[in-house]
Amino acid sequence: MSKGRVTIPTDANFVDGTKKLLQYWGADAVRDCDGVSLPADVRQFGSDVYKAYFIVREDHEYALAHKEYWQNVALTTDRVTAKSDALDVDLLANTFRESLEVNTLDYKKYWQVIDRTDGTIHADWQYLGNNIVRITNCKLYHEYTVNFFAVNTWDPVQIYNYHVNNWHVPKDIDLDPVYPEALAHMLSRMESWLKANPDVTVVRFTTFFYNFFIVNVTGLKQRIWDWHCYAMTASPAMFELFSAETGREITLEDIVDGGYYSNRFRIPNPTMRAYVDFVQRKCADWAKLFVDLCHKYGKKAIMFDGDHRIGVEPYSPYFANIGLDGVVGAPSSAIYVQQIANMQGIDFTEGRLNPYFFPNECPGDERGTQILLNCWNSMRRGMLKKPIDRIGFGGYLKQVAEYPTFVKAVRQVCDEFREIRTNVGKTSCKSKGKIAVLSYWGRRDSWMLNGTFVDDAGQGACYYWSILAALAVLPFDVDFLSFDDVLDGKLDGYDIAVSCGLTGTSFHGDKCWANPDLLTAIRRFVDNGGGFVGVGEPSGYQRQGRFIQLSDVLGVERECDFRHFEKRDDIDIVPEHWITQGVDMSLVGFNRFVRNIYPVGATVLAADYDWEYPKGNQNAGNVHFAVNEYGKGRSVYLSGITANNQTIRLLYRAFLWAMRGEDKTKYNYAESADVDVFFYEQSGKYALFNDSDNAVETTYYDVDGNKRSVTLGAKEIKWL
Repeated sequence: MSKGRVTIPTDANFVDGTKKLLQYWGADAVRDCDGVSLPADVRQFGSDVYKAYFIVREDHEYALAHKEYWQNVALTTDRVTAKSDALDVDLLANTFRESLEVNTLDYKKYWQVIDRTDGTIHADWQYLGNNIVRITNCKLYHEYTVNFFAVNTWDPVQIYNYHVNNWHVPKDIDLDPVYPEALAHMLSRMESWLKANPDVTVVRFTTFFYNFFIVNVTGLKQRIWDWHCYAMTASPAMFELFSAETGREITLEDIVDGGYYSNRFRIPNPTMRAYVDFVQRKCADWAKLFVDLCHKYGKKAIMFDGDHRIGVEPYSPYFANIGLDGVVGAPSSAIYVQQIANMQGIDFTEGRLNPYFFPNECPGDERGTQILLNCWNSMRRGMLKKPIDRIGFGGYLKQVAEYPTFVKAVRQVCDEFREIRTNVGKTSCKSKGKIAVLSYWGRRDSWMLNGTFVDDAGQGACYYWSILAALAVLPFDVDFLSFDDVLDGKLDGYDIAVSCGLTGTSFHGDKCWANPDLLTAIRRFVDNGGGFVGVGEPSGYQRQGRFIQLSDVLGVERECDFRHFEKRDDIDIVPEHWITQGVDMSLVGFNRFVRNIYPVGATVLAADYDWEYPKGNQNAGNVHFAVNEYGKGRSVYLSGITANNQTIRLLYRAFLWAMRGEDKTKYNYAESADVDVFFYEQSGKYALFNDSDNAVETTYYDVDGNKRSVTLGAKEIKWL
């Protein structure tokens, strides 16, 4: 057993148990967490000591004495239909009223009543008190909403922990650093804390200032949960500061956006984009003050990328200015591993694994072990591409110490992680090419496309998420470029550009595809030898008699019901292609939500027909997979695809074909789709990984093209 690179929780009431598990798991750091505290003599463990620090919460006495510094949130009501000329709207309907309180400060200046039927601001309204707004002179059968500020009266993260663990502790109230007096108090309080905690070696900020967007219906039920939304940064004071420093005026409608809350799927208006940039810049400046204090007292400063993360996101343009030593995430997939491993401007990264040691998340030995191994198995392939530096756990250590199978499984995971990190180092595996993933956001949302979290995939989105799942494990260098980057010529040097966003969203591009300069830049890139892989309805935007604006590059178009007058031939499917060799196509699932794609020059490799409109009918069929040649370059079209080993192999070969890299299957490549071959130039080592639940016997090619045989057990990693 090796030692190090692992953080575990401890508890003042579980000192001897902590010592045993530190030794057994080979951990080199302990931490506190919600609901437990560090032992008085924490140095006895002989390890690094992480302690969570909450800048804006857990300052109960000061918060209760200074309600004027409590955080706010920008909200809009549900739509209400007017069936008479007057309408009463309850601002807090369908919300957990213990968590919010209407902010009436200068409400006439900030609140807005909007007629959502005609899109106009409605002037005739008054606040009656008791959370009720009365709207008068309504237009019959028009829908109305009210935009307003609410005060956060209870930290939204603690609400969940409080109820799920049946806590009876003071309720946390979040303070807002936008007020200079509150910020000065926070800094003074932290300096006192640093002086009073000499044994702490690593300060774990959880996180900094503003929480991601949560609106509760009850203590355990949430109506809104968005890891990226800026609604909880908004307040009258923040609006005033934004206007003073930028010269722009901002309204609540810029934030609430008709009820969409300017979420990441939306392309923001210019004011909202400027507001996000402003908040990120302010938060980075404030966060640096606290990090500098930690360094002044000889402590490392890290942040947990969760909870109060808004404004200090690791891929924001100002993040490196904060000066953090490390970032901790909570990965549960290869995508999330890559999102953490590729962060810049820090010395180390850490992943807190699931399950969290809470009774509801680790409910017994067998179930807890299953959750742990599922989490680890979902991460390992990404770790072999490029690993994070440390792993860890959180929660009640005493609880899981009573689970013998779980305790052994943790040891197995820790040992295997250390072996990976030792053999791979801080590098990544040998790459076979450079891929640029395109979206409105670019680098800011690296590895976080098409979801409200990092690796979530809702209905429909899973067919796009799988593209990132493949890129997270395949031996390619991956960057995320914005459309502005493309216009600035930054596609130069890449082998492939990928478009894989839900139609109409910021990840897809929507109206950006009406820009002729963007279209010509990509055409030029492909014509000169680059590859283009489009998923779903890439470059889709109805304009100039065409929907797929790059249909000339992709060789496909979508029937939007404007070209039924055309008579098109039946779709000819080519049964065999270099891309599909060695792939079990019966296990490849395509996107059932994308229909009416037809070829306009592409070679079709997969298509289907609707049962009520079979082959032989005019203009029938739906293309799911096609390839095309364009000048010196190539393109691949996919309607979308499910994620499994066969589809990842299909994508691997599709990327290679698009970059004219067919010969690259003759090194660092296994014939079985279940087996990956990773080569690390720095160490000269290979990792052969069987990502299936069965033993596999296959042949593979080494870095020099030599063909060899290997047998791997289920989920086995073999180092050579």
